Amino acid sequence: MMLSAGCARETLLALPTEEALPESSQTSTPEQQPGEAQDTPNNDSTPEPEPDAPTVVDPEPEPEPIPPPPEDDCAETSELLYTVDKGNGALYLFDPVRGTFRYLGIPDCGPFAGTPTSMAVARNGRAYIRYSSQTLYVIELDSLECTETAMQVSAFGSFGMGYATLHAETWEDELFIANRSTLARLDTTTFSVHPLGGLPSQSELTGNARGELWGVFPLESPAQIMELDRETGIPLQSITLSFMPSPTTIDTFAFATWGGDFFVFLRLYGMGASTQVYRVSPTGTTELLSQDTGRNIVGVGVSTCAPTH
Repeated sequence: MMLSAGCARETLLALPTEEALPESSQTSTPEQQPGEAQDTPNNDSTPEPEPDAPTVVDPEPEPEPIPPPPEDDCAETSELLYTVDKGNGALYLFDPVRGTFRYLGIPDCGPFAGTPTSMAVARNGRAYIRYSSQTLYVIELDSLECTETAMQVSAFGSFGMGYATLHAETWEDELFIANRSTLARLDTTTFSVHPLGGLPSQSELTGNARGELWGVFPLESPAQIMELDRETGIPLQSITLSFMPSPTTIDTFAFATWGGDFFVFLRLYGMGASTQVYRVSPTGTTELLSQDTGRNIVGVGVSTCAPTH
């Protein structure tokens, strides 16, 4: 059917509404093609979170520098072993290579000191000797001058003793003592006792410049040498002493380390018996170094100036 011209003009002047527009004439969003990103307005006003800041780890503190030793360090102390005789109270220097003794003299600790029972030697030329009167004396090795300390020996009981350095990289050392059940540290300034841990039985102690602390335990079965943890007394390793006799036959014993080996001074009960000296290697090999010495050695002191190999 044909439309008139008037009708056509009226249609042009009348603006159609959106509803009246044909579907093909309405505004539409172009269809997203594969591979094209669609722009989406971001109306979110929340700021994006910042990435986590890196964790700052505090650096390890620098170790405190080791103070240098005194100028006269070890000058007044022999690197050999100091021994004390129960019979006459004399000090002897023992050569662990030759197995020989050299007389040094008798400390004058007075008539009430009793007999010596144990010994340790410091790097500064002083020996500490416990006497049967339950007293601890300090002896100047160059003059044998004797001074009683303030230690209350009876409160701790009979003990063996020995020095060991704090660790392998320092010259500074400490004095350790051991009774029949306890390892302790002895402060040689105040002479106070600081218990550290338990021990299986009575022992004598020794130490070295590697920071190692060792004890001999002749009452154990079998008898043993043990390296002890210097903070707890816990055994770290042990060496069996197959040559040791029954504990009931032992009169006196003493112990020291030198040059990487161990030296056990042993006297049995019996008329005319005297101390015998055994050298024990770290693997347990044993050698009778000195026999029929004519002495009754009850204490051996070795400073941490001594060689360790």
